[in-house]
Amino acid sequence: MLAATLALPGAQIKGRGTPGAPVQLDVYSDYQCPACKALYERTLVPLMADYVDKGKVYLIHHEFPLPMHPHAMEAACYACAASRVGKYEQAGDVLFRTQDSWAASGKVDQTVCSVLTPVEAQRVRALAKDPAIIAEVQQDIQSGRNANVSATPTLILTHRSKQYRVPGGASYEILRRFIDQLLAN
Repeated sequence: MLAATLALPGAQIKGRGTPGAPVQLDVYSDYQCPACKALYERTLVPLMADYVDKGKVYLIHHEFPLPMHPHAMEAACYACAASRVGKYEQAGDVLFRTQDSWAASGKVDQTVCSVLTPVEAQRVRALAKDPAIIAEVQQDIQSGRNANVSATPTLILTHRSKQYRVPGGASYEILRRFIDQLLAN
């Protein structure tokens, strides 16, 4: 397991699947990154259905907003805040699906809150600016740096304590074959 999965007190591990799954996949991404959007839509969504939800892979998402994207840090904070109300996946999904719109308009708040109830939205708006949430995002960034992440998306697979860095542009088919090889061993 990566040291990056160790969380600050109160931080949420943004994982999906069974923590004891044979393969752990750590994904470092930026909600404003077009390549991250493509990875999410074309690779991670089917991977979640075929491997994560079946207990074969434990997926952990790490925020890695890049300075070149003006709304990426805000989006990461809103996603982390949404995790505190149990809506991390919904927030991440809407951020990736509507990336072109909010990235141009800067309406991160409106985008994330569109998948929340009014009570959840009020709480998320307050949490998104909370120093603890900002620290959580900074911790993800630092863990990425510690893992030599320099670009998004970056995927790190761990199987039997051995780590494999997978190119962020890897197709679902390539990733599926690699995971199947790991699971067969």
